[in-house]
Amino acid sequence: MVKVLVAFGSRYGSTSEIAHAISTHLNNQDIETQLLNLKEIKQKNWPSLKNFDGILIGSGIKIGAWTKEAKKFLKQIRSDNITSPIGAFVSCGEAGDPDKQSEAKKKYIEKVLAKFGVKATLHDAFGGVLDLTEASNLGGLNKKMLSLASKEDPTIKQGEKNDGRDWAQIEKFAINFCNLLKN
Repeated sequence: MVKVLVAFGSRYGSTSEIAHAISTHLNNQDIETQLLNLKEIKQKNWPSLKNFDGILIGSGIKIGAWTKEAKKFLKQIRSDNITSPIGAFVSCGEAGDPDKQSEAKKKYIEKVLAKFGVKATLHDAFGGVLDLTEASNLGGLNKKMLSLASKEDPTIKQGEKNDGRDWAQIEKFAINFCNLLKN
């Protein structure tokens, strides 16, 4: 059976939810997946990347940057000289706007992969979640700053969970990666 590692760095949960959805779509195509939350599992406990037929790496974007754990994972891919198909994705507010999606891919995926010397067979940028509810896990200062910054954006609803993810796009990404593995 084909086996894929879905590794992700998530700050507030949006990227984690995307990684889980991708894993489910791959499982539905008879591909075994292993999820790796890079924030929760120390690097010394990461599985050997050579044990997988494909690798997916995802990261949330905050202040224009990948999570530090996801960047460590990119270094691991490079140092292990992985030749199996690699897919990369990010979750960020910018990618929730179809007009800005292409720029988000260049800025947050293509430039970062080039910096780390990793070649992805497939990559995509997905919208993120801006949770401005009382129950948000953003933390007080982050929530205040984002709330103030977003007041001029008429698409953002203050006091609500603003979900900019396109689940059909995420499913298509998973299916495209699945097709790469089956060819």
